[in-house]
Amino acid sequence: MAENKFILLGKISGRVRHKPILVGGGAVELYTRGDYVSLDSDILARREEIEPVLKDFGFEKDGRIYISRDAVIDIVGTSTKDRVQTIRLDGTPYKIRVLSIEDLIVDRANACKWWKSEIDCEQMRRLIHLYKNAIDKEYLLKKARKEGVLKLVKPLL
Repeated sequence: MAENKFILLGKISGRVRHKPILVGGGAVELYTRGDYVSLDSDILARREEIEPVLKDFGFEKDGRIYISRDAVIDIVGTSTKDRVQTIRLDGTPYKIRVLSIEDLIVDRANACKWWKSEIDCEQMRRLIHLYKNAIDKEYLLKKARKEGVLKLVKPLL
């Protein structure tokens, strides 16, 4: 049986000084508890630091992605100015860093608006529905206004 990719990421995180940050579809999958499934896990990480650890966990490099029996990891950058939170994975000692729910909603709203991506529109709506009472609405609205997606986000709150 394949190891849960988030637990695997938690184990990897425990072995590096600069913890990777889960973003993109993997973050949506985590926040929706699998309502949406991403084929890979996009992360922000220092490639030179994390690459040896990925190899220790059986990953092989293929271009910019790393593939193992249990997961595919795509290192899409090194850092973010967005909010990041640390989440403990249920029933485990492992923690992972993930883009904040508010920043992820704005990310999906941008893809919805500018790329006309219906799946991203759907994911944005689902995330708002699931986290409506936990969202920092002031931060979300400010960020959505700044990114030009306020008209998509505000009516859903």
